[in-house]
Amino acid sequence: MERRTSWPSEVWPGHTGNWGRWENDLGVLNLLGPEAAKRGADAVVSGQTFALSRPLSSAEPWTRWDTPFVVHKMIKADTEGFEEGDLTQSAAEQLTTRIHGMINTHIDALAHMGYRGWSFNGHPFPEAATIEEGAKLMDITPKVPISTRGVLFDIPRKRGIGALEPGDSVQPAELEDQLDDLEPGDAAVIRVGGTEVLGLAADGLSEHGTWHHGTWAGLDTDCVELLATKDVSVIATDSPGDTFPHRHEAYCRSPVHVLAEVFYGIPLIHSMNLDVLAEACADQGQNCFSFTAAPLHIPRGTGSLVTPVAVM
Repeated sequence: MERRTSWPSEVWPGHTGNWGRWENDLGVLNLLGPEAAKRGADAVVSGQTFALSRPLSSAEPWTRWDTPFVVHKMIKADTEGFEEGDLTQSAAEQLTTRIHGMINTHIDALAHMGYRGWSFNGHPFPEAATIEEGAKLMDITPKVPISTRGVLFDIPRKRGIGALEPGDSVQPAELEDQLDDLEPGDAAVIRVGGTEVLGLAADGLSEHGTWHHGTWAGLDTDCVELLATKDVSVIATDSPGDTFPHRHEAYCRSPVHVLAEVFYGIPLIHSMNLDVLAEACADQGQNCFSFTAAPLHIPRGTGSLVTPVAVM
């Protein structure tokens, strides 16, 4: 199949976002570089450093899978004696995990999502990823690392609550008062309180016959359209990104994922822990910081576990 260059106006979302904007398939990573990294460094005031990932957990609240999301198994731990001339012991383990889930902190490659047979930049989805070959195009490796300035949008604090309830959505109007803080290449870091209040597990198929993700707080789809106008380099949240269920269920299972990754070429980071960072930002009256995310270097990977780091 040839690459597609246009999208029917009558078919959601009715545009091709950033298709064809750059001569490569990096999407908005083209907006990163020395200028964005220096802008992040210039945002550092106190030097306080925050790791923004959650503890890796196998307690994925899905009923869709019959195998655990995370298996952490010790395979070596020396407990008896020493070899002659060697006074050391060692321990080692093996880790097996699914990358894409609802509670563990991870970043998506653009190859993670397709829509109606197409992936970012108009590539046929089977040319981007197959089960035999993994991500043949747009894998996770170009995202090693992201270094830029982060801007925090603390939605629960704006509402005067601790966290959004499962099924609630961040609305575009709740981002608008900080849009002028964003410059091209910045990371939009959006807190919904998803570490404090987890979503609810799915219990079967949706009314449209697709797998139901359950009930989770996240972004309204129009938030992606708004942030894309500011040329952000990543959208990072403490939720799965999408609100579930959402108003586009009839024709798209994960519209925030599709808009960001398939049409705009914006990578998403999910399920971060933003609570301590948000408290520090509120205490110091500061919403900008250095933001770094370095995924594992997984050739042909559709994503990676990640620990983003903020330095205020």
